[in-house]
Amino acid sequence: MIKKASSNSSFARAWTEKEMEILFALRAENIPYRLVALELKRSVASCEKKYRATNWTETKFYDKNTHRMKEDLKKGYGQHLANLNDRRLKADMYKTDLIADKLVAAVDALPPKKNKIISKRVSTKKSKHANEDVGLIFSDTHIGHEHSLEETGGISEYNQDVFYQRIETLKRGTEDIVELHSHLYNLPTLHIFCLGDIVAGMNNVGNWSPTYINMPIYDQMISGYDAISDMIYYWLDMFDNIKFYGVAGNHGRAAPKGFEKEYVNWDFLCYKFLESRFSNNPRVKFVIPKTWWLLEKIRNHKFLLIHGEDVRGGGTPLKGLQNYEQQMIGVLGEIPDYTLAAHFHSTAELTTNHGKILFNGSFIGPDIYSLKNLQKSARAEQKIFGIHDKRGITWSYNLRLDEKR
Repeated sequence: MIKKASSNSSFARAWTEKEMEILFALRAENIPYRLVALELKRSVASCEKKYRATNWTETKFYDKNTHRMKEDLKKGYGQHLANLNDRRLKADMYKTDLIADKLVAAVDALPPKKNKIISKRVSTKKSKHANEDVGLIFSDTHIGHEHSLEETGGISEYNQDVFYQRIETLKRGTEDIVELHSHLYNLPTLHIFCLGDIVAGMNNVGNWSPTYINMPIYDQMISGYDAISDMIYYWLDMFDNIKFYGVAGNHGRAAPKGFEKEYVNWDFLCYKFLESRFSNNPRVKFVIPKTWWLLEKIRNHKFLLIHGEDVRGGGTPLKGLQNYEQQMIGVLGEIPDYTLAAHFHSTAELTTNHGKILFNGSFIGPDIYSLKNLQKSARAEQKIFGIHDKRGITWSYNLRLDEKR
């Protein structure tokens, strides 16, 4: 039997001075070990072991006077790091294209689900109130995020199981509300305003900590696609038509901010797969812009959809969004009756000079960031409301997701 050579055996490849220089330079710029290993064509474990075992202050790469990497090395590796990052991004884009092609093919190959036929409950008393549509804001599921009760002192927990529980609560809570209002008038159409952050994100493209991300981005996106698809099928039993509007969030970026176009985003990819999944169902329509906003007219009222990452200033999110609304009016040349936003994980409403602003909540509820840095403990909620031709939004609910049914 041939024994596998250990890292300490004579078969282990010796480190060259050039490799040592690259290892030190890349780690000095906080490049992750997995990318260092790719550059050096070595294992992650061997790179980490070598770096930790080396007394860098005794090497020629270290400047003892300034206690940092020597300037000549830093300048020399500036372009090297840029090239490394460019190659990594191109590789990620290539892999994403392959995944996208395979997933679209797999989605198209799935057999269509059959919807059960149910009898709609219609009021026996004729109402002077015309038919209404139903609007649902769906956002900030952050699939792949995980924190425990122990980490929050018993205040909150979130993981994949909790996500699925809250999806079920949203499905059935929406059903209860629709059943209640269907006694008064018909509700033919559901508008799903999906405002992004479906995924928790990739470890190396945002300011969020990868410590609380427990799932690869590919699995996050697939889980989101599967859950939303299931919700749409469930709600098709309650509505004649469903229209889905998808705006991407910041956590779905496929590259660091500014490295790629805005729509190069895992949320956007999720929406496109959903569109492909329902392409043969005339009762389900999709509006998926490549912009970071969408202005849509629904029952004679203009709805401006944004995720909310770009809202700045004002002291509070509501005031900031009020300023943002004013600026977008100047940009678009049109005045929205309703501005829908997410991102801040809190439900709120504000009447403005032009209409109304609606903030959606989240699936995640209070997490480590909101509790520790902001001292905020907002509930896990999503907004649902009625849309009338003349009266606009006539009723609204903050549907709580963290209550046990």
